Amino acid sequence: MNKKISVVIAAYNEEPRISEVLKVVEHHPLIDEVIVVNDGSKDKTSEVVKKFDVKLIENEHNMGKTLTVKRGISLAKNDLIMMLDADLMGLESDSITKLAKPVLDGRVEWTLSVRGNSLLIYKLAKMDHVSGERIIPKEFFDDPEIWSKPKIGYGLETLLNKSLIDRKKTFCSVYLPELIVTTKAAKDGFWKGFIGEFKMLFQIRQVMTLHRILEQFFGMVYLNHKYSKAPIKK
Repeated sequence: MNKKISVVIAAYNEEPRISEVLKVVEHHPLIDEVIVVNDGSKDKTSEVVKKFDVKLIENEHNMGKTLTVKRGISLAKNDLIMMLDADLMGLESDSITKLAKPVLDGRVEWTLSVRGNSLLIYKLAKMDHVSGERIIPKEFFDDPEIWSKPKIGYGLETLLNKSLIDRKKTFCSVYLPELIVTTKAAKDGFWKGFIGEFKMLFQIRQVMTLHRILEQFFGMVYLNHKYSKAPIKK
């Protein structure tokens, strides 16, 4: 495996926010390639992205998060994929380095973030199982189950977790307190944002029963504690 990283960002109507992410990843020394897939945005997301030295891919129409991420990963040229949300605030160069280090050191096979505004229970447990910031080897995305529910966009992370855990791929979480994801209420206003948050939870629930979701969360808490103690491979 080469240690070069391709960043994949799915974007939909992120004109006001995406530049804050791109200005950090564009010239980061660990990042070899940045791919932004614009998922049929109705604003000027594409115009903003074109100001940066990154690859812009345009969906002809809105395809949803799952298929948009899948398209970006399929076009990536490197062995390591960094998944990033387009609406992050507070992303720093050091955030990228910290997320990548456990994988590059050979301590674990993949990582995921715990953000500064993750739920309190996630921060206490050191596990945000639905976090969108991850570094994962490209070959790990070959499981068809990950892409089995393309219309349920917010279920992607849950299905990805299941696939990686079932295959015993080692991981650890990385706490990034500076990292904030923009809430739907901040994007769309209170009521529209509230409906959007409910829709997200409903979609996750469509992918997996509540019992299985809780089982996955607590299982990942245990495995994170176990794998985090792994030594660095020379």
